[in-house]
Amino acid sequence: MKIGVDAHVLSGKFQGSRTYLANLYKAVLSRDTNNEYFFFGHWNGSSPLGTDVNYVEYPSHSRLKRLLYQTPPLVRKYGVELFHSTYISPMYLPCKSLLTVHDILFETHPQFFKRSEVVRNKFLVRRSVRHAAQIHTVSEYSRQSLSALYRIPEQRIKVVSNGVDQNIYSPKDKDAAIERVAKQFNVRDYILCVGRLEPRKNHVGLIKAYARLKHGNIKVGPLVIVGQRDFSYSTIFDMLRERGLEDSVLVLESVSDQLLPDLYRAARVFVYPSFAEGFGIPPLEAMACGTPVVTSNTTALSEVVGSGGLAVNPHKHEEIAAAISAILVDPALSSRLVTEGLKQAQKWSWDNAARNYLDAINSL
Repeated sequence: MKIGVDAHVLSGKFQGSRTYLANLYKAVLSRDTNNEYFFFGHWNGSSPLGTDVNYVEYPSHSRLKRLLYQTPPLVRKYGVELFHSTYISPMYLPCKSLLTVHDILFETHPQFFKRSEVVRNKFLVRRSVRHAAQIHTVSEYSRQSLSALYRIPEQRIKVVSNGVDQNIYSPKDKDAAIERVAKQFNVRDYILCVGRLEPRKNHVGLIKAYARLKHGNIKVGPLVIVGQRDFSYSTIFDMLRERGLEDSVLVLESVSDQLLPDLYRAARVFVYPSFAEGFGIPPLEAMACGTPVVTSNTTALSEVVGSGGLAVNPHKHEEIAAAISAILVDPALSSRLVTEGLKQAQKWSWDNAARNYLDAINSL
């Protein structure tokens, strides 16, 4: 079967859907010798999935043109029989549609999205779901949400989860990582958070928790936040100024793929107090790096982290602070979470995701 993939996100901003698509198809291509794949996007001579891959260039970067009329002629030209889109499929496809919907948080948690995004997705994602021959999502939480809200038979929805590359994200050379991070960023013994600067990630709650720790009776290191600015990010910097924490909090808006695993390894605690996630890749990466995790007890995060972290109510910064404090002052707890986290991370691999993906499409 000839399979087309809308892979334009591979040349876009760093986000979960980009990580997912790149890693899933690297694993799929290494396993699948029966199907032929064509990756549609904007390549400019780059080969993100290797050189022995079929890359198809979209005529323009316009989302509207891609969805309205640019895709069908290319699908016909290359004889594509199944076309894989993320969230929104082209308005017309001359072949079967495979759709990945990571989550429908814009439906269940619309307060964390721009109104225009909510209105657009409620129409376009619902339309895409109705026309899909098969739907993939990344967690049992998201599968149940899709089935319940959109009234989709469960057999049409397959869980093809995220994974973590444990050759990259691992606890190896932790002491060396600590020194590299100290040299690069001048921080040690820090608390780490990774996630786009937007309201849903709850950086404000984290900063309130950190301020509480700073004014407490335990020694606490710097807070390091890694994330690109998204919408409504200014509230985060306003909070830092308001709490007098500008000298204690380091915000890194651009970190290389090579340095990110070191930042995970060198942290004392990783905190991810997001209000809602369809999966949650950063806490998985932190567990794989042997760092104790504090995360939210909401949506898919408990499913992903399991016993590998402390789960708290993200709406209560006092709980976030207490969980961080417990790890900092109790070496036995910290050690247990590291062990449990490494075990939990083993459950999520891109190889497993690729196997589930191929089982799913072979059932079409």
